[in-house]
Amino acid sequence: MASAPFSLHEKIALVLGATQPIGRALAIALADAGAHVALTTISRAKHEETAVQACRQEIQGRQRIGIVHVIDTTNEQDVYTAVQQTVTQFGRLDILVTAPDLPFAKPLPDVSLSEWQRVLAVNLTSVYLACHAASGPMLAQRKGRIINVVSLLGERGMINGSAYCAAQAGVLNLTRALALEWARSGITVNALGAGWTEGMGMLTDEVLRQQLARYLPTKRLAQPYEIGEAVVYLASDTTDFLTGQVLWIDGGALSHL
Repeated sequence: MASAPFSLHEKIALVLGATQPIGRALAIALADAGAHVALTTISRAKHEETAVQACRQEIQGRQRIGIVHVIDTTNEQDVYTAVQQTVTQFGRLDILVTAPDLPFAKPLPDVSLSEWQRVLAVNLTSVYLACHAASGPMLAQRKGRIINVVSLLGERGMINGSAYCAAQAGVLNLTRALALEWARSGITVNALGAGWTEGMGMLTDEVLRQQLARYLPTKRLAQPYEIGEAVVYLASDTTDFLTGQVLWIDGGALSHL
């Protein structure tokens, strides 16, 4: 259980995309800090449902309530229903964490319109949908924490990464814009910048993984729990005056020339 300043005891959180290594780590960290956590898939695929149920069991093993929404995060009605059902069950929504991730790399001339639209739909539009849906209960409460997970590639370009980089950059500026829009409404909106992390979908290639580790000043990739611990700080009551910011957990990557 987190120490008192960072305790989330009895808070209600919703994690969009708890099937990914980082999303799962964030959900577990919130539960460890005392929150009850609602979890969503990114799609309705069977492997996603299996992953989210496993995450729910871990949360319940920590004596916290975990509920599951098997949804497509690019579907407006699915996302709205997940938020509304969470509020109906718990009476409120204190924390929204968005962590959908669809890695994609291809030279721009080879990227079809449907591929471009899919990458932006999962990585950016789903974040908009979740923030839009959560704004109702949070504005009514005059209190809320929204934390959007963003990749380093929202800040830096990458060869063959046009669609993914554009989507991640969109999440960064969506975060900043909403922080300004809701600054007087008791809602903080921040981004959690995740560096190259063990288990990420695009790191299945061992050669690439080793190259990235050599590039980082720390000479290693992040562990998912290291990203998870930062979300507790951003979700806690100590951050009432922190909004529109990005907390980078990147092993020094953005300081690297």
